[in-house]
Amino acid sequence: MPARTDSGVGRRIAYYRGVVRPSMTQQQLADAACVALGTIRKIERGERGVTDSTLQAIADALGIDPSLLRADRGPAHTRVRDALPALSAALATYDLPDDGPVRSFHELHRPQ
Repeated sequence: MPARTDSGVGRRIAYYRGVVRPSMTQQQLADAACVALGTIRKIERGERGVTDSTLQAIADALGIDPSLLRADRGPAHTRVRDALPALSAALATYDLPDDGPVRSFHELHRPQ
């Protein structure tokens, strides 16, 4: 018998498959997520872990946010992810100063 993994994700997949899409079978979920039927079965039984890409495909097939399926996982914080808001703000204001003129596309494109 295979070693059991944390079946929390699998239980949530089975739950949302039954609640969000009440008539969706494991086969229909597998087809919609482009995942093998055996993989879906093993994940739901907790016999197999699930990668982030597979979890995203399953969530897309169910029409739900993947964070609903990985509620038992800690937040995925990295230095890069944590820096994204500041980086986005810097990019949004790049070459658009509040206190000066804005250069046209032709001025930006012109070689120096």
